[in-house]
Amino acid sequence: MCWRILCCSFVFALAAAAFGQAQPAQAERGPAPDFVAYQALFRDVIWLENQAEAPGVTPGAASAEAASIRSRFQMAAGLTGSDYAVLVAIAQDYAKAHAAYIAARDAVLNAVYAQQAAGQTATWPQVVRLSSLYKQDVAMIESHVAQPASKLSAPGAQALASYVHAAIAPSVTWGR
Repeated sequence: MCWRILCCSFVFALAAAAFGQAQPAQAERGPAPDFVAYQALFRDVIWLENQAEAPGVTPGAASAEAASIRSRFQMAAGLTGSDYAVLVAIAQDYAKAHAAYIAARDAVLNAVYAQQAAGQTATWPQVVRLSSLYKQDVAMIESHVAQPASKLSAPGAQALASYVHAAIAPSVTWGR
């Protein structure tokens, strides 16, 4: 009986030591890459623009609140009114292109799910199509990330890039 107590104590001590030690370190992640940070920026800009049309809110109040938030964002990002308008156009174009990607991807995935429900597996053309769609989406995102540098005024593009790297990239959750 004594040896069991001794063995159990030893096992508990080992377990406590193992849990007390730091777990194997995951790769430290720095700030999000540009394409992730700019995706977050574009979503935020679209959200700001949609606030003026929020359902169930008095139109004048919603517009005033949205204008106030837009103004604070514009000042924080260091953008002029015309630079902000260009950024909105880029963000809206990104949202349309990304929605088209999601619709095409979901059509392929729904077909795969239907096949799986019938006991079949995905076909190679479906896998190739999903891969192709993903590559197209990445290229679309990269082209939209490059647009502020070429379409905004030079000071606006520089201010926006600084804002994205300082305020958005560190706060975005991302994974590999």
